[in-house]
Amino acid sequence: MLAIDFGARSIKAVKLNRTGSGYYLDNFGIVLTPPGTILHGEIKDVEAVSQALNKMLHKKRLYDKGNIIAITGQKVIVREIITPLMAEKELSEGIRWEAPKYVPYDLKDSLLDVKKIEELEEKEGTRMMKVLLVATPRSVVDQQIAVLKNVRIQPRVVDIVANAQIRAFESYLTPTSVDEDGTMIDIILSMGASTTEITLMEGDQLKFTRTILKGGGDVTELIVKKLGIPFQEAERLKRHIGLSLPEEKTVPDSDLKDTKDLKEEQDEKDEKEDQELVEIPSQQAGEEQVSPQIKDEDTSTPTEEEIAGLVKTGVNEIFNEIRKSLNYFKTQYQKVNYQRIILCGGMAQLPQLGQMLKKQFGITVVIANPLKNITINEHNIDIESLDKYKSVLATAIGLAKRER
Repeated sequence: MLAIDFGARSIKAVKLNRTGSGYYLDNFGIVLTPPGTILHGEIKDVEAVSQALNKMLHKKRLYDKGNIIAITGQKVIVREIITPLMAEKELSEGIRWEAPKYVPYDLKDSLLDVKKIEELEEKEGTRMMKVLLVATPRSVVDQQIAVLKNVRIQPRVVDIVANAQIRAFESYLTPTSVDEDGTMIDIILSMGASTTEITLMEGDQLKFTRTILKGGGDVTELIVKKLGIPFQEAERLKRHIGLSLPEEKTVPDSDLKDTKDLKEEQDEKDEKEDQELVEIPSQQAGEEQVSPQIKDEDTSTPTEEEIAGLVKTGVNEIFNEIRKSLNYFKTQYQKVNYQRIILCGGMAQLPQLGQMLKKQFGITVVIANPLKNITINEHNIDIESLDKYKSVLATAIGLAKRER
């Protein structure tokens, strides 16, 4: 299966095959997204995105008859709802009577899907059922399909990002159970360039998902605004310096699993990161050229403390939205016990982000590996490059794991 993930900073493609013993990663590719062409899950410039994707697919020789894409953003509604019991064949039609209660746009211009979760019986003996409703404006899907048609790809399946991430990290999820502290819930937190996806899981069952319209790009924009430096330079400084935490309050290494010293690795590889991707020429992207190094003699150069402080301010704005979502979910259940935060996305590589998450939320943070238990085609793939970008490939890998 060939999966394509359209992100605000980069477009990812993964070709994954199912084998008798698991999954086999045949190849992958990443291309920088032309600036301003994808925002909050919506494609603003189909032609520019098509050109970028086509360039990457040709260079990496990525093609497959089975193709899958994912939709995300605040316009994508994912809700667990209770409806009268009905037969499977009646469900798709019957949900249109219930959907207007939850979908804030015209159903005539929307796509709906529904999946039965379980049957229930209310106190009065009325038989009901719990279903998962997914709805999106048709235009959100049409944008991606238009891009794929331009590169001569026919999509077979459209999924939601939450489902993809559940499949990517299924081995990290806590088995379903209820203890004295309440229902055990895992948090999959995908922090990207323009959005942050929160997915709450009880075992392997999706309980809640929300898209926050803030991401790493907003943190970079804050640095640009406060210091008056080019976006690309602010982005480099953000990724190079990251967050700073008081030494006495650092989190024990045992609470940050499956991770390494991200700052040390970032210092060594930061300058060549974008060059390792399939680049879009600067003239096409409209980006300003900047020096890869900060000159020590430049007295206007911001200090590390200034950068770390601005990054912390921007990240805290995202954390506040995450906190609102977790608190809201808790109000829907009598007892909730948050087990762990499974962290992924481009922001997962930000130095000290996992430490700050643990410090603020008091929940164990796992920087998860979506390549766990996947065999790699070492003839096609640069293992070092794959290890570096695996966090941003999580959605694409989870998409490609979906059964045809």
